[in-house]
Amino acid sequence: MTQKWKKSWKSSKKPSKQRKYRLNAPYHLRKKFLSVSLSDNLKEKMGTSSIPVRTGDKAEIMRGDYEGLSGTVDRVDYTNYKVYLSNIERERVDGTETKVAFDPSNLRLVKLELEDNKRIEKYELSEKEKEAIKIKEKEETDSKEESSDGKVEDDEESEQDSEEEEDEKTDSKKEEGDK
Repeated sequence: MTQKWKKSWKSSKKPSKQRKYRLNAPYHLRKKFLSVSLSDNLKEKMGTSSIPVRTGDKAEIMRGDYEGLSGTVDRVDYTNYKVYLSNIERERVDGTETKVAFDPSNLRLVKLELEDNKRIEKYELSEKEKEAIKIKEKEETDSKEESSDGKVEDDEESEQDSEEEEDEKTDSKKEEGDK
């Protein structure tokens, strides 16, 4: 096999040729390989189900050990086809912190970086639609924060209840021991 990239490799059934296609692909296609699915709200607004990820987008993790967490895209690695999110780190064996690399198929975009004019032109967003998306995203984040505040209070109440139950158990054990 030759090392030069060929468009005809795209349709091969052989896994080795598919891997070679991805390995030797030019950068304009690598960007498409790093497309991430959109949330339901954004699918309706953008008119597509996935979009290439960019630095500044907010993504939610759908699968894996970090499922349910979200962060903004810090870096997009075009050579290894990985996406790095801010605030999501793991500890190495030597004790240092390192960013976690995510496969784009395990992510979902929740909020888009709409400051890039080329991105706006490509998806034909008018200023009104752009503002509507920003307002709706802001309302969603506000409602999530309010609901998470309620969860924190519930957790604190349940912790207090469990502490009281433990105190009662220890008191009853002491009384039995005294008898």
